[in-house]
Amino acid sequence: MKDFYIFTESLCYIEERLSDALTQEDIAQHCGCSVSALQKTWKYCTRLGVMHYVRRRRLTRAARDIAEGASVLDTAVKYNYGSNEAFTRAFRAFWGILPSEFAKSRSFTGLYPRMEINHMNGGLFMRVRFDLTELFDRLQDKKGTYVVCFDIRNLMGINAVSRALGDEVIRAAAARIDSKLQEGMFAFRIGGDEFAVVTGFTDIEAARRFEESVTAGNSETVSAEGESAPVYLHSGIMLYQTPDADFYETFEQSVIRK
Repeated sequence: MKDFYIFTESLCYIEERLSDALTQEDIAQHCGCSVSALQKTWKYCTRLGVMHYVRRRRLTRAARDIAEGASVLDTAVKYNYGSNEAFTRAFRAFWGILPSEFAKSRSFTGLYPRMEINHMNGGLFMRVRFDLTELFDRLQDKKGTYVVCFDIRNLMGINAVSRALGDEVIRAAAARIDSKLQEGMFAFRIGGDEFAVVTGFTDIEAARRFEESVTAGNSETVSAEGESAPVYLHSGIMLYQTPDADFYETFEQSVIRK
């Protein structure tokens, strides 16, 4: 239970202070634990360091700010980067594109959404999942339309080779999906290797054409740290009819292995 407390408290504390000058010491002090205990808990729960999570969340939020018209300089200051240049380097390393280019060409900004806390039988359920509150909110007027789902093939195996390679595969998958979005569509990352695109289409053939436009790029490969991997997306289509309390299970049942 102590580990559960440390994780949940630190996660909430981080999310409320992404624009603050956070340190591991600050987070550990808030949770009433040592820095080593905080680090150990985060490694166990997420396989990530706590500050790694902070950086990912800041750069995800920064992308949304920039897409909504914020200047690069203001965004760098907001998220506590020491200079415009330092922020630009970090942003490009994370998104694979300069902030100025992102503002002109990208609409998908949720590469690393807020992590969702899951627990069952008194313990943490450690599968990587994200908060889908915004997705459910935006689905309210989409009843009767199709959602196209994508699942990165063998991401666990790719991460076992190199976490940097796995991150590159995720980034490439998100960029490919983003490049195919049409007006009125919106995409979400709903799990570690899972994306969903709400198409707004009531015609399944139109949804299939969009699905095929994304999977046509399945011959793509990326490299990191001297290793390469394919960016292959399994796909499937589901008809959104009513709010679903467990969107993940609905998603998994909808993915057609191709």
